[in-house]
Amino acid sequence: MEKVILYANDSMGRYIPKIFAESISLDKCDLVDISQEDMEVLKSGPDAEWYWDAWDQILNNGKVYLKETGQTFTLYQDGDLWLIDETAEAGVDHELWETE
Repeated sequence: MEKVILYANDSMGRYIPKIFAESISLDKCDLVDISQEDMEVLKSGPDAEWYWDAWDQILNNGKVYLKETGQTFTLYQDGDLWLIDETAEAGVDHELWETE
């Protein structure tokens, strides 16, 4: 089981939220505290009025539950978008994605 997953690298820039909304597989995972309304706003792209508000809401509150492994991941973005296993957060080397 992976503890940290690079979901999207920073080269995707302002499209990372849109890519997340369009590519997350609801067959393989459940979204926790992520509204369908926010996901639809993200799918509209970065020019949508509430795009960044929806993304901020998802980053601060949302989680991804992976059905196959039973893991729950929080989202973390600092350029790259990471999924971090909730149960492993304390043991993860955060230097992997911190910038100086």
